[in-house]
Amino acid sequence: LRGAGLALAVGLAGATIAQGAQCLDGSDDNCLQCAAEADNPWCGGTQDPVNEMSCTPFTYRPMSFNNLKGLNEWCGFGDDDIYKILAYDDSTDDQGNPAPWPYPGVRAWAAQFNNDCSQAGGNKDYWVFHACDGAGIQGGDCAGDIKYVERFGFHYDGAREDKGICTPDGQGVGYDNRKYCKFVHPGTEKVYDDYKAGWTGINNPDEDTFWAAAGLPSCENAFNSKASKGWADDSALMQTLSTFPSWAYGGEHPYAYTGQWFSFPMYSWRAVKNGNDNHYLSYPTIAENGWKAFADNEPCGDSKDYCAGAPPVVDFIIAGLDQADGNPKIVFDMWRSDADGNMMKLNDGGEPFVLYPVHENDGSCAPW
Repeated sequence: LRGAGLALAVGLAGATIAQGAQCLDGSDDNCLQCAAEADNPWCGGTQDPVNEMSCTPFTYRPMSFNNLKGLNEWCGFGDDDIYKILAYDDSTDDQGNPAPWPYPGVRAWAAQFNNDCSQAGGNKDYWVFHACDGAGIQGGDCAGDIKYVERFGFHYDGAREDKGICTPDGQGVGYDNRKYCKFVHPGTEKVYDDYKAGWTGINNPDEDTFWAAAGLPSCENAFNSKASKGWADDSALMQTLSTFPSWAYGGEHPYAYTGQWFSFPMYSWRAVKNGNDNHYLSYPTIAENGWKAFADNEPCGDSKDYCAGAPPVVDFIIAGLDQADGNPKIVFDMWRSDADGNMMKLNDGGEPFVLYPVHENDGSCAPW
């Protein structure tokens, strides 16, 4: 899976099932179209960031995973499932029935709510957790449209030109030359200067570990891509990760006290030439034909002479689902790796980052 990051996903009743979504022509990569696509596989056009949260990362949204597994936007989650909190707003209708805002399967989260939208409500970013809303299909192999998660920073002020929002050819990131891009949201066509994406769909299935409580999202089995399999054990990043729990935390997850501790990785937005004669799986990040775009969990870059064995930049989210006055909140540390395998804790002051669910007109100004 070039960039989609899911060898496995958790579906109905928590069962572990193969992703399975591949190219319409039966191949495994460089898809022109996706298998099991919806009758109308397109989204976007309203320019409203609330209504367009599920229209990501392309205007092409085939709903492949849902169609293959017979799922709707509710995914069959039970009330005690963590995804029911992460990706479903708790609003109800006049009769008290669930009526998630703005619709089921997607939920925005933010840290500040000062109501000053000229300053993004006091936020530097906002996060969006998806479940079975069809978000997350990836360029290349048509997988990943399940349990996608995104972090959006501020808008980019420059002109939206393909060459201007991606690193120049031959001058990519890392030692193996990866072409990273700013992200153009397909629903609103706004350009984000800082965007990361990943998945919370690879769960810890058996028993509590450092990385996650049993049944919750875990980084531990996510250090791979579906197409290229695992990151190289001898890569600088995997060497660091092999002892990360002990040197960073003494083997104890910092938010185990919540009872719902979990972790997941986030990746940079990458583009690769593939020669396709359409742009279904790159637009609107790259509008010309012949490209695929994806969240980069690949072990190798574009260099023909060298493969680093792991992505040059990964954000690792070490989190717990907690409560504040009866309402959910996510507390977390965020670590960022570099091309040499070093990892830096971004909340280095000791206090956790905190996210709260976004509601309509709550002063967070998210999504923007």
